[in-house]
Amino acid sequence: MKMKHNDKTNNHLAKAWFSDWANEYDNTLGKLNRHHQLLDLAVRMSGVQDGYHVLDIGCGTGLLSLKFLSQAECRITAVDNSKKMMDVFREKVRKLSLADKVTLRHMDASLLDFKPGTFHVAASTVTLHHLANNKLAAMRRIFRLLKPGGTFVLGDLDVDTSGRHTDVKRLKRILAYLNEELVLALEDGDLDTFKRMYNNGRKHILNEGEYCISAGQWAQLCRKTGFKTVRWQPLPVMKKMFVLAAKK
Repeated sequence: MKMKHNDKTNNHLAKAWFSDWANEYDNTLGKLNRHHQLLDLAVRMSGVQDGYHVLDIGCGTGLLSLKFLSQAECRITAVDNSKKMMDVFREKVRKLSLADKVTLRHMDASLLDFKPGTFHVAASTVTLHHLANNKLAAMRRIFRLLKPGGTFVLGDLDVDTSGRHTDVKRLKRILAYLNEELVLALEDGDLDTFKRMYNNGRKHILNEGEYCISAGQWAQLCRKTGFKTVRWQPLPVMKKMFVLAAKK
């Protein structure tokens, strides 16, 4: 039986998951070395410069946005569909006196409501795989929002979870990723981090708010959208994660 998804149901699953995770996100995934390596690589591959306007899609608690701000004198517009995640980020903005550099918008990644040609860089890490059926539509919207020559940067999991749940080859693909993920979660984090990642593994297997595709599949979507050049590279510490940069 093929998977069928309802976008409203999928969005609800993702929102509920991240709302529940908001208060401990920085103390679990946010503490993992490989996650910070992913964010650092995304910032480097973005080519961000002073004066750039950056869109952070699925900003969460602001980890990626803060990396951009440490790299260049840029402006950030950060969006997320989890109010609880954004509350954590909003408090960071207040404490760090960044209100003049960061604008927060409660908004779904599939419904980016900005004028075309607004941003020099649009970046998203471990967010867009939560979109079940509308990845291409989201990519086309991101493409329109970028200025000519702008860059889309994606950091995500390099694992294809599409297909039938009864497909053994599909299961093996996911388990190969989870084997690396869970070992690193325990080595680089702690038991709470491991529990979160273990629980998340089930969601990948059953597509409960998690709908990953491979780096190659993302590259195909970028080319189909109209990006001129697309390149990606795996994360040195974890080959099943990658950062992709696509130039408009």
